[in-house]
Amino acid sequence: MLNFKKIYDVSRTIYSGVAVWPGDEGVELKKVASMDEGAKCNVSVLKAGVHTATHVDAPLHFINGAEDVCNIDLSKFIGMAKVYELHCSDCIKKTDIDMLDIKNKDRVFFKTANSMNDLNEPFNKDFIYLDISAARFLIDIGVEAIGIDYLSIEKFDSHDNEVHKLLLSNKVAIIEGLCLKEIKQGTYFYSCLPLALKGADGSPVRAILAEISTI
Repeated sequence: MLNFKKIYDVSRTIYSGVAVWPGDEGVELKKVASMDEGAKCNVSVLKAGVHTATHVDAPLHFINGAEDVCNIDLSKFIGMAKVYELHCSDCIKKTDIDMLDIKNKDRVFFKTANSMNDLNEPFNKDFIYLDISAARFLIDIGVEAIGIDYLSIEKFDSHDNEVHKLLLSNKVAIIEGLCLKEIKQGTYFYSCLPLALKGADGSPVRAILAEISTI
């Protein structure tokens, strides 16, 4: 049995006006029944894209006919993860991570300057992303999941989306939009489980990291 010493919420908050990927519809959270107006309970309706805030990508996102979010391997979205703090100026390259203690079957989260960007600010096209050399290196090692701290793991103006396609075709789970601002480098229990959205190419998640008690 796991004993949690401390749990960290590393999700971005979803609300009307939160920054979304350019071209995506914005979030609309509307109350359709209000106790203040005489209703017996409060009821709200949420309209949001499946890649809003902290979310996971299903293979279907970039591979037509591949698994939707209901059919992905959930074991890759819960377990133990290694968080690495990187000081990259533009992107994460192989040379930034090839000396790290990353092993086969690992799940890795990368904390970068992205975690200082709040989604109540305008979308930042110059976020730090994973380049193709790093993606190939992590696949060769046998990493099972990669988390990054902005809305995409790939460069904003990518025309071929080769990083997404390479990772998803090799069964590497992708978790995007993490907020690791308060997280120190180390190993944590994590949970980033997606909603069971039939036919969807992604899903928002409530992402947590937890320190494990050694007692």
